[in-house]
Amino acid sequence: MSEASPALSGKEGVPPSGKVGTPSPHGRHGLEPFFATVESAPDARVAISVRTGRGFLNLRLNPHSRKAREAAERILGQPMPLAANTFTVGKHRVYWLGPDEWLIAAGEERASDLGSGLTDALAGFHAAVNDLSGGNVELLVGGAHARTALAKGCSLDLHPREFAPGQCAQTSLGRAAVLLAADGEPSTYTIIVRRSFSDYLCRWLENAARPHGAGFSVL
Repeated sequence: MSEASPALSGKEGVPPSGKVGTPSPHGRHGLEPFFATVESAPDARVAISVRTGRGFLNLRLNPHSRKAREAAERILGQPMPLAANTFTVGKHRVYWLGPDEWLIAAGEERASDLGSGLTDALAGFHAAVNDLSGGNVELLVGGAHARTALAKGCSLDLHPREFAPGQCAQTSLGRAAVLLAADGEPSTYTIIVRRSFSDYLCRWLENAARPHGAGFSVL
């Protein structure tokens, strides 16, 4: 898989204690004030990270149109997930949102190129491509107690038997609507949330992880 999980260090795969510092000016996500001031616990068991420079595309097309699907997959360079609540991983991620809807997460510049390529490739089909890059933020939560912390505000059963790596779901976390995905590594999750709820969600995660210790990083 080319999509990496959080690059964590320190005990239990969590960043060392102390303040995160100031993020790069590139790929701003709106959480700079939070991550610049929050402090990591010395014995953290939950890692909370924000990924910078991410782009997002919403793709709508008829999945029963083989030609349209193949045209999209040629641009994406990977299969589109057709099974409900799953995602595929290659140079980027493609999440299933509904029978005729997907979310594509990629590097910001790559997402722009993909959007243009998909729009051109699907011009002759009943399809739509919309760039959502300015409206979404991608968080990663991992660590030995990540599932326990998330379960405090999520109605899904996050046990790997029920929510296995490669699965995703639109759900609520705290009071925020999110797309939650189980990554390849145990107890590692990707969360995509609307930018307007991202600060609230980070503070909710900080509070939920506090009994376990939380580590913070900017990726």
